[in-house]
Amino acid sequence: MDCHCGNPKQKLFNSKFMQHWLLNARVFTGTEWLAQAHVCIEDDRIAHISTQLPEALPEHFDCKGMMLVPAFLDAQIYGGGSRLFAQYPEPESLALLAADNRHGGTAQCLVTIPTLPMHSILNCLDGLNAYLHEGGDGIIGLHLEGPFIHPEKRGAHTLADIRQPTAEDVKQILDRAQGHLKMITLAPEQCSDEVLRLLSDAGVVISAGHSNASYEQARAFDNRGVKTVTHLFNAMSPIHHRAPGLTTAVFESPSLMASIIPDGIHVHYSLLRMAKQLMGPRLFYITDAVTPTSEGPYQHVLNRDHYALPNGTLSGSSLTMLQAVVNGITHAGIPPEESLRMASLYPARLLGMDADYGSIAIGKKASLLLLNEKWELVKVFGF
Repeated sequence: MDCHCGNPKQKLFNSKFMQHWLLNARVFTGTEWLAQAHVCIEDDRIAHISTQLPEALPEHFDCKGMMLVPAFLDAQIYGGGSRLFAQYPEPESLALLAADNRHGGTAQCLVTIPTLPMHSILNCLDGLNAYLHEGGDGIIGLHLEGPFIHPEKRGAHTLADIRQPTAEDVKQILDRAQGHLKMITLAPEQCSDEVLRLLSDAGVVISAGHSNASYEQARAFDNRGVKTVTHLFNAMSPIHHRAPGLTTAVFESPSLMASIIPDGIHVHYSLLRMAKQLMGPRLFYITDAVTPTSEGPYQHVLNRDHYALPNGTLSGSSLTMLQAVVNGITHAGIPPEESLRMASLYPARLLGMDADYGSIAIGKKASLLLLNEKWELVKVFGF
């Protein structure tokens, strides 16, 4: 294949302008496997991809035939390292989350907060802004899940803080966010067109979730600025033979995407398999992962392989993104290539980040994972 250089902006390695090769890898580009390929990185960008060994190797790493795949993006995760961001809205919490994510192959994420009082939401935005202004990496912005949700579909969210949004609420949040609010989960049937338009105009991805919308209401979401749906099947109007609900409307939509939690607990694997067959590239993974927390309104207790509130309400997963990929392959029969895309390319498309992430191509970010034949993470590159 032809080889040419990209336009790197930041350095991946310490040596300025030097080429660094990853040799002898089974490369998944995002569309195909290259049985034995070599990837050249200049600064933090992919500069060359070749099936022939370069003549000179100033610095290299031998992948020994293992899989080299795009790093993952997680659009919904609440914390890591025993620091729930909603409870500890500080840069340190985000640094711990970014470090924790690396162990599961996630290069970038949207840190997520649940339904909270307005002053707590603003405090979280201040903490995120400080982290990003200080040059913190691994976090691309905030996913605000609530408080503008339907009380009957609140799940683990606190009832007292759920509210219908006003334009003033949204303007206050957007002003404080400084462009870092990237996604919001809300119940569109609880929101005015003005509220949805304010969010869309600000570039925020609107996701329908914790919603009790009827099938007829949900069919109109495409025309109200809604781009995706949060944790398909969970906390939404279900499929009923006389009331098809939000879930059926998502299946029938030509454009709505949806996240899903592939842990076998939030959603049975048979339904993951069915949803994938119906939605194709519109379905993507999230972890919805929380971390042990013993303070505040959201106290998450580890119950074997998931988290619950002290009253037993399911409150989050213990997934990593790599485990999500493996679960999709082994339990839902999703082809490996497609399961990888559900953790990388498809969320990157939704978030408008596919120019940099989601595939291995010249000019893209060199955020890569090296996996062995058991789908275990051996090494990360670029983050």
